[in-house]
Amino acid sequence: MITDLTILDTRTGQLYLATVLGLMLLLGLSRRFGLVFFAAAFPATLAHELSHLLFGLLANGRPSGMRLWPRRSTRGYVLGSVTCNNVRWYNGWLIGLAPLALLPFAVLLLRWRVHSDPAMALAELAWAYGIASLTLAALPSWQDVRIALASSGVLLALLAAAVATQFGLIPFPG
Repeated sequence: MITDLTILDTRTGQLYLATVLGLMLLLGLSRRFGLVFFAAAFPATLAHELSHLLFGLLANGRPSGMRLWPRRSTRGYVLGSVTCNNVRWYNGWLIGLAPLALLPFAVLLLRWRVHSDPAMALAELAWAYGIASLTLAALPSWQDVRIALASSGVLLALLAAAVATQFGLIPFPG
């Protein structure tokens, strides 16, 4: 089961998790170093944008472009983007929050590495970096959240009505 994190009760699990969190912190701090940050964050950017692309394809968002080269914006840099031509009320939340689907993969990878009882070596540091990158890639950006919320107002209203009907707050006709 993905949510079973008892492996973190072991010393190896705690050390591995601390290493992953430390690498995530270093990736965050590297934002100040331009090209170094772009190179270090590229695997996370690629995974993040590929998740948008995949969910855009699966949810009929009609993706029409993907950009992986960083560009300057008014608030700093945009590391990547996916353009979809058919973001609607029924698919906006799927496309916008698609990176969250990467989180179970990061947890499974962490469990697999800790379960194999690794010795911390340079090769294991690469695995920890991969887990850190995948975890960071799973975080939706503010733009992602805005798209998910803005395009899914009808869906949220229908969900609220269904819940209200279920609890008897709105009488169901018939």
